[in-house]
Amino acid sequence: MQIGSVADSARNQIQEWIDTGKLKPGEQLKEEEIAKRLNISRPPIREAFKELESIGLVLRKPRRGVYVVEMTKIDMWEIYTLKANLYELAVQLAIPNVTAPHLTQIFLMCREMEVCAGRNPPDITGYQRAHHTYHKIILEVSGHRRLMQFASTLHQQVRRYSYLAFQEAGHIESSLKAHQKIAAAISEKQKKRACKLMRDHVHDGLAVLYRRFAPDAVFVEDPNCTEVGNDEKRYHVYTYTLQGER
Repeated sequence: MQIGSVADSARNQIQEWIDTGKLKPGEQLKEEEIAKRLNISRPPIREAFKELESIGLVLRKPRRGVYVVEMTKIDMWEIYTLKANLYELAVQLAIPNVTAPHLTQIFLMCREMEVCAGRNPPDITGYQRAHHTYHKIILEVSGHRRLMQFASTLHQQVRRYSYLAFQEAGHIESSLKAHQKIAAAISEKQKKRACKLMRDHVHDGLAVLYRRFAPDAVFVEDPNCTEVGNDEKRYHVYTYTLQGER
């Protein structure tokens, strides 16, 4: 077996450990330990580390080693506000090109997400897989190659945090409803509604992360900015300050 294919398998396994929290933010990754764990040699592990570093999941510190990247409140804000705009653009570009087979695939992923969300406990890994395919279909239909590349990188950077966020009570159910509404709006060619639903959906994901990982975030009131969150607590995501960081 070629080193490349072994490295790909190693990268996928390490990424899964990161996504599911088996490897924690800030944890050091040691080549020898992971090679033994996967029963492979060390060169493919080095290649896997390089690929994971290129998408922002691990960080190589000179003379210290490789570590799982820790995400700050600023990182979350930057990624999710950028993701919201990219996903909204994808919907805008996709609607004129969407066909019946595309819609069939999108609604099929909605059904798969519904099945995963309905299990006890919810199948978060399965939900994320269907969720990713749902958005991938829309991105592909948009026909914007660089948009797909940027969105894929952002998705991989936050997947471990969305895994934790989906464990929040009610979040996976609200996520499912949002995707069903977006799919319906796309099928009816309601571009303005579909774009708003997509943007709000991503912003709501940011709000969940703030509640869990950044409860001390302080936001500036701005009537021109976008609000996210539920009726109990809403966040202004475009103009804000974060206590102790800005």
